[in-house]
Amino acid sequence: MGVIYVISMISISVYYIYITMIKSAKELYIEALFIPNRKVHYAVVIPCFNEEKVIKETLLSLLRFSTENLTIYVVDDDSADDTLKVITGVSDSRIKLIEKKKPNAQKGKGHSLNVAYRKILQDYRQIDSNQVIVTVLDADGFLCEDAFNIADRIFSHSDIHGIQARVRIINNYKGGNWLTLLQDIEFYEVIGNIQKLRMKTKTVGLGGNGQFTRLSVLKKFEDIPWNDCLLEDYDLTIRLLLNNERIVYTDRLIIYQQGVTSYQRYIKQRSRWIQGSLQCHFYVFRLFKTNSLSKIGKLEMLYFLLQPYYNLINSVILIISIRMLGHSLLEEMTLKSVLTILLMAFITVYPGLTFSKRYIKETRDIETIENSPKIRCYLGGIFMYLYIFLTIPSILLAFARQLAGKKSWIKTKREENV
Repeated sequence: MGVIYVISMISISVYYIYITMIKSAKELYIEALFIPNRKVHYAVVIPCFNEEKVIKETLLSLLRFSTENLTIYVVDDDSADDTLKVITGVSDSRIKLIEKKKPNAQKGKGHSLNVAYRKILQDYRQIDSNQVIVTVLDADGFLCEDAFNIADRIFSHSDIHGIQARVRIINNYKGGNWLTLLQDIEFYEVIGNIQKLRMKTKTVGLGGNGQFTRLSVLKKFEDIPWNDCLLEDYDLTIRLLLNNERIVYTDRLIIYQQGVTSYQRYIKQRSRWIQGSLQCHFYVFRLFKTNSLSKIGKLEMLYFLLQPYYNLINSVILIISIRMLGHSLLEEMTLKSVLTILLMAFITVYPGLTFSKRYIKETRDIETIENSPKIRCYLGGIFMYLYIFLTIPSILLAFARQLAGKKSWIKTKREENV
C-alpha cells in the first residue's frame, strides 16, 4: 500500500510538471529573410500501400498549388487494391510514380522513403541540395493552402534544416465521432503544445505526416536516411539532432489527416507507434554522451523515449488505485476516501479540460464541425483521461510484439475519402 502510494505520488508529480510546462508553451514566430535569386524546390514523397480510397484527392490537392518547382513522388508498395490504377489515372507531369514489386516491396515505410530519396538524388543532382526540400506526406495528407509559402519563409534561414507541421484530424469535421474528436484535441492541442515546448528545448520531433527536411542534411546519411524502425520519423529526428541539425515547429503550417474511427484500428495504430518508440531506445546512451543537446533537451527526449514504460506503470497504478478505492468505499465511506475521490477527479479532469478550452478557442470554425459543438468538446476534455486509458491494450500489444521479435508493419485501413 505504501509503495503504491509513493510511486503514484511521483507519477502524478512528473505528470503535472510536464502538463504545466506544455500548456504554457508559446509559439516562436520566424521572420522571413530576403535572399536574392533564391529558388526553393519541393520534392513531395507519398508512400502508398493499399491507399485507393484516399490517394486521388491527396494528389489533386497538391496539384492545386501554384508553387514553382514542385515534384510529387508517389511510391506504390505493391498494393493489393487499385492504388496503382488510381495513381495512374491522375495525369500530370509533376507526378512521378515509383513502383516497388516483391521481393523488394512491403518492407515498411522507411524503405519506401529511401527508394524515393535515391530517385530524388538523381533528379536534383544539378541543383544545390540546400534548396531542395524533401516533404513527406501520408496518402491521406492535405496541406493548408499557404503551406509552401510558410515553408519558404522558414527555410530562408540557412540554419534551419527541418520543419514539422501541425496536425488536424480532417474527418472530425464531417462524419466524426468521439474518437476523432479526442484525436483532434490530442494532435492539435496536446501534441501541438509539446512541440512548442520542444522549440525551447531545441528537440522538435518530425512526424510521419507533414515533415519538411533539406536534402542536404539527408545526404549525410548516404543511402538510408530512414531506418526500418516502426517510428521512422522520430528515429530520423534523433539522428538529425545528434548531428546538431535544427528542426522547428510552427502552428501556422497545418497538415490535415484522417483519424481512425474504430477502437480496433486505434489500438493497432498506437501499438505500432509505441513499439517504434521501444525500438529507438538504443539511442539513449548516445543522447547522454552528445554535446549537440542541452541538459533540458536530453531530459525531454529521455522522457519521450521512456514514456511506454511510464505509461505502462501508470496504467497498472491506476487500475490498482481504482480497485483499492472501490474496496474502501464498500467497507466504509470516510473523509480520506472522499478526499481521494476528489483528488483523482481533479487529476483526471483538469489537464483534458484545459486543452479542450484551448481547442475551442483556437478552432475558430468550431460550429462548422459536425457533432462537435462546444459542450461536446468540453465533455471530450473532461473524459480525456479515459481516452488515455484506452491505450492500455496497445501498450501491452507493443511490448508483447517487441519481446517476441515481431517487427512487421501493422497497417491501419483507411476510411472512405472525406
